[in-house]
Amino acid sequence: MWTCANCGEKHEDQFETCWKCDESVAAPPLKDGALERPQRRVEYQVFRGTLATWENLFSQAAEFASSLGPERLISISHSEDRDDGVVAVWFWSAEPGKTTNDQGSS
Repeated sequence: MWTCANCGEKHEDQFETCWKCDESVAAPPLKDGALERPQRRVEYQVFRGTLATWENLFSQAAEFASSLGPERLISISHSEDRDDGVVAVWFWSAEPGKTTNDQGSS
């Protein structure tokens, strides 16, 4: 069991990040004693196509999400725009810069 140094929330040892404030259990201290927040960005991968079936789009998205692992996956969303199916996989990325990618299947 560990207690988040940022917000005081208690967590089981299997979790490395606070669900409440996203603070890491092993956040390194700064010079003034405060904790440094890890640099993470929300990224997304889009799977879309007017000719692709929903089954195909969801299969592609599920394969990509599985490759990320549960610690990086945030959610999977879907929508339709003028008969163009769109599935987005939202995930945490520690890499700086833009890595958004659009997987067209037209």
